[in-house]
Amino acid sequence: MDVVAINWQTHDILLGECKWGADRIDRQVVRDLVEGKTPLLLNDLPDGGKGWRVHYALFARSGFTPAAKTEMRLKAGLLVDLKTLDGVLVVPDPRP
Repeated sequence: MDVVAINWQTHDILLGECKWGADRIDRQVVRDLVEGKTPLLLNDLPDGGKGWRVHYALFARSGFTPAAKTEMRLKAGLLVDLKTLDGVLVVPDPRP
């Protein structure tokens, strides 16, 4: 797990993976995050993570397979590829 953001007040947690290789993220990465890594992390929270709302995000340089997109849609997860990051992180040229 590469990304963990916790809101202790609302009991929301964002969990994510970053894959910066040449291959697109596939469904197995989503399943590993949701079914494998999430329960382990929740167990470390007070009360074993009961009452927490989990949100997911994947970051990938090369994008996502259709199966990964479908799997993340089912989890209402966020998908961020390089094109999206470039669009969000563009810094305007200060030169006139």
